[in-house]
Amino acid sequence: MIETEEKAQYRLGEFYIPIWKYSDMSVSNAVSLFRENWHSYSLESKSHNIITLIEKIIDPAIAEYLVTLPKTYLRYSPISKENLTYSELIKLKGFHFVIDQIHIYLRDFINHCTYTEQDLLFISTQDMLKELFSLCEEKRPKRTKLAPDIHLNTERKMRLCACCGNLTEFSMFISTWEKYGTVEDDEYDDYEKEGKKKRPDLSHTYCLNHRPKLHDGSWNAMYKQAIRSKEQFEQELLRLRCQIAHPDRYNAKSGDTLIDEYFYHYMFDSPLDPTNVAELRDLARRMVDSRLTDNKKRMLVLRKQGLSNQQIGIKLGEITNKSLSNQAVSKAILSVREEFHLLE
Repeated sequence: MIETEEKAQYRLGEFYIPIWKYSDMSVSNAVSLFRENWHSYSLESKSHNIITLIEKIIDPAIAEYLVTLPKTYLRYSPISKENLTYSELIKLKGFHFVIDQIHIYLRDFINHCTYTEQDLLFISTQDMLKELFSLCEEKRPKRTKLAPDIHLNTERKMRLCACCGNLTEFSMFISTWEKYGTVEDDEYDDYEKEGKKKRPDLSHTYCLNHRPKLHDGSWNAMYKQAIRSKEQFEQELLRLRCQIAHPDRYNAKSGDTLIDEYFYHYMFDSPLDPTNVAELRDLARRMVDSRLTDNKKRMLVLRKQGLSNQQIGIKLGEITNKSLSNQAVSKAILSVREEFHLLE
């Protein structure tokens, strides 16, 4: 019986590595085998170094995959049949360099491809490899010492906040601690005075701005606001991701022509691409927090089309069955942040 990705994620938990749909079969099988065996591996370990596992499992599958690619595709791969393997490139330049290279090459490919079936297979496979190496870079030894009498489980994956594009509080803490080797936070001073262990209380789901409760125990107003607008946030994020996937046409798939047109104009010259997950999430968060409603998007599009405030009010009245005065339209447009206005 074939295990679904959903069941694999549940079974593997923190050690789950996603296998993208439509990716190359040989590479997918290698990633599947890799995630079953990488539990005790990390970059810091000498006996279980994760690069060794990549060399053993991933490199042969990549070599097999590259043989099947036409020459036109090889120019968009950081490695080729005659070039270094991924494990060798990681040893020379590090995970971060390899991840960036895959991102740059993939972005260039997306800008030139026509989204054929083979194009989608290449995009999905490269994106899966990028995710794999990102998780490998983040992989830590199971227990890492923070202080003489405190240990943290740093094997948890680095994740983005559920409400925006920032790293979760725990992920940000780990990245900062690894860089500086210290934790500086006045709130823990009282713990030491009271003879308690200085152990940080960090969220694995939310960033510092969106954690449910502040460190003083009070409820976080920004969390409540983000949860109330979660559905809208997910909706805007989906629209952005759909549009940036095909920036050359109306592709936000909102079900409203004017809203689709807004996203088309807004994202047309954007430097972002589908791989910029954190940036797209941040953009969706800003749209929601600034109260950029669908009606305001329609107004901005109609204004770009050259309609007056009076004409905009009448047009919106036809759509929403609620006409707006010149003053209401003007006030609504003025309330939109400058970054969300469309170029005239």
